Amino acid sequence: MKDIFLLDIEGTNSANIIYSLQDDFKIFLIKRPDELHGLKPNIILPGNSSFGYYVEFLRKNKWEIQLNKIINENNSGKLLCICSGLQSLGRLSEESKNINGLSLIDYDFYSLNKTFKSSSIINIGRKKIYELNEGIKLKDFEFIKGTEISDLLNPYFVHGYAARLNYDSMIKKNKYCYLSYALDDKKYLGAIISNNFCGTQFHPELSGRKWKEFMIRFFN
Repeated sequence: MKDIFLLDIEGTNSANIIYSLQDDFKIFLIKRPDELHGLKPNIILPGNSSFGYYVEFLRKNKWEIQLNKIINENNSGKLLCICSGLQSLGRLSEESKNINGLSLIDYDFYSLNKTFKSSSIINIGRKKIYELNEGIKLKDFEFIKGTEISDLLNPYFVHGYAARLNYDSMIKKNKYCYLSYALDDKKYLGAIISNNFCGTQFHPELSGRKWKEFMIRFFN
């Protein structure tokens, strides 16, 4: 049974992640990189904490080098970032205007309602997601072989901040699979996926059996 290291950040939704994966992995709640063991650790940044608190936690506990290594190097481990875990990797969020993100991904996050003028203050519930032409496709990942892709395209969202699609970044960084979703006819970033990095705006741990299987296959 492989190990998963789940960051123990106050206010995050760890319980559902643990429930989803505890039968297939040994899960450790940790705060610092020096609590990791193994050369290729499996790490999860859970969702549902404020951007500012999340970023300050990551910086205080010196996570930047470890996260950057996994995202940008092969065979350095696996990283799953969910909702605010994904947003903390971006450059900024309107939620915490005076705090810069880790800038490990080329995205800025703004209020759906205030800035993007969405009719929704919070985007909650299952939403259709789409594969973009930029980058690679879900079917190209070996760990997804045998999965019906259409079963993955209706995950569960709950968030009030979002990022518009950055086509220039997607063209330059075409080793990733990019997923999007739409609200009020505007398209937003839904996920960034590679063999070692998976960042989702939605919550795979709340998205049913097929996304549970995706997580298991990703970490295995």
